Amino acid sequence: MSGSEHDPIDFREVDAQGNPTGYGPATAQSGPGQRQAGTGDFGQRRLAANPFIVALWVFEAILLVSPFGVFTIAQESLNSATEPQVMPVSYMWITFAPQILFAGLVGLLGLFFWHAAQWQRNRAKQPPPS
Repeated sequence: MSGSEHDPIDFREVDAQGNPTGYGPATAQSGPGQRQAGTGDFGQRRLAANPFIVALWVFEAILLVSPFGVFTIAQESLNSATEPQVMPVSYMWITFAPQILFAGLVGLLGLFFWHAAQWQRNRAKQPPPS
């Protein structure tokens, strides 16, 4: 199979000058076991998202959501009649929840500014529209 049977449009990427980029279906038919031109190995393709930034977004989501859960759990343990050893832990959770929320908001702003800087840098590299 050449791969064109699954792509009725026969889409092929080109750069700004109209040159093929090497992605998309191959124009030449290739036999079984041969690598098709234009299909590239996974290791050669660039990821659409930076995994480090994705991990930061996940971490920020945890920092922004966890104070509300911690505060709820701490309030429940303070309002229930339990052993006295639970009280200091509950007060500690309530004490640290605002700082965790603030750290999450600062991190969120930092990620927004980072994305804005990346957008501005990528936009400056693009040629003006003709």
